[in-house]
This record gives sequence, C-alpha cells and structure tokens, in this order.
Amino acid sequence: MLDRRQLADRLDEVMEEEAAAFLDRVPGASHLTDDRPLSEAYYIRHRIETIKRIRLTARTDAMALALMVEEDYDAARPWARYVCEELDHDTLFLADLAEHGVSEAAVNATPLFSATRDMIGYLEDRIQNVGSIAAVAYSLFVEWNSIRYSLPAAKKASEAFSPDHVAGSLSHAGIDEEENHYEVMVDIVHALLRKQESEEVLIQLLRNVAELFRRYFEELYHLTFERTAAA
Repeated sequence: MLDRRQLADRLDEVMEEEAAAFLDRVPGASHLTDDRPLSEAYYIRHRIETIKRIRLTARTDAMALALMVEEDYDAARPWARYVCEELDHDTLFLADLAEHGVSEAAVNATPLFSATRDMIGYLEDRIQNVGSIAAVAYSLFVEWNSIRYSLPAAKKASEAFSPDHVAGSLSHAGIDEEENHYEVMVDIVHALLRKQESEEVLIQLLRNVAELFRRYFEELYHLTFERTAAA
C-alpha cells in the first residue's frame, strides 16, 4: 500500500491527466475561467446543476457514512463533519442565482442533465459494491478541482455581473480552502484504502467520475451555446 505522501503524488498525477483530457475533449472547457466574455446562460445553468448535484450527493454521502462507520470509525468522524457542512452549500449558490432572478422553484423545476443522473446512479452502485470509498472519490475529485478553478471562475463571474452575484461562490471556495477539504479527503481515502487490495480501485473511480463530468460539461455546452446560436 502506498504511504500518504506517495498516494497524494499518485492522485495528483491522475487528476492532472484527467484535467488535460477535459481541456482536450470538451468544447468550451475553459469557458468559466478564460478571458472570453462569460455566457450568462452557461453560467446560470451550471450553477443550477451544481445545486442539484449537492442535494443528490447529500444522499450518497449519507449512504457512504453509514458504511464507513463499519469500515473505519475514525475515518467516519471527519467524513461526517464534511458531509454535514456540504449539505448546506446549496444555499450559497441559491443566493447567487437569486441575483440573476432565478428562484429556488425554478431550480427545482429544471430537469437534470443525463450525465448528472448517471453520475448519481454510478455512485450508488459503486458504494454498494466497493464501499464508502466511492463517495470519497467523488469528493476528492470535486475538491481537487475546486482548489484550482473555483476562485478564477468566481472572479470572472464577478467581473461579468457584480460581486453580489458571486458572494455565495466566494464563500464556498473560501470554506474549501480554509478547511483544507482536499487534504481531508486524501486523509480519509488513505485510511479506507487499508481495506482494499490496492489503490487502483480508487484510481478507476476517479477516472470514471472524470468521464461523467466531461459528459456533463459537453451537455451544458450544447444546451446553452448551441441553443443560443440557433436562436
């Protein structure tokens, strides 16, 4: 089994590979952070889906917690604190969307992207088959990307709209950074890997989550950019 430092290095290597694949394969991949004018339709629809993912993964996170209590009680302590905190983060993005005139009712009425539906189905299946590590892999992926892209995305949106439009996004990014969520996820997954034959189960989970996120951003681009162009 890899020690904690070796695991962190391996995870960073995998995540860099997946980030490069994202930029190479997904149309408009860097739209949220590059210097092109920001599409409000793209940004708003992305924020709506973020809220939906937070709420849906609250359930898979809870499923994972129930299992983790049996797998590794000490690892379950920080996971439980993290899960409870993440449960409230939909309110941060709802506040931002309200500045665009988008209500919670409108968010609730918006249908899921198929990639999001498949992501939740995948996580539920993997949690049942390989344990709580599947949910942690998802959070590991999200937190790694948050460190690198959340603040630049919020800065671009602030310049495009106003600081009031990104107050929740900035708060979310600040919490992730201040509480070092990514490193907490690495600690948890390192503990859970003691129950696995190798780290490869984690690597495969990360690659599959990355593929589902690429599908999501492809759907997002086609829905917002192509519909706008057609109109």
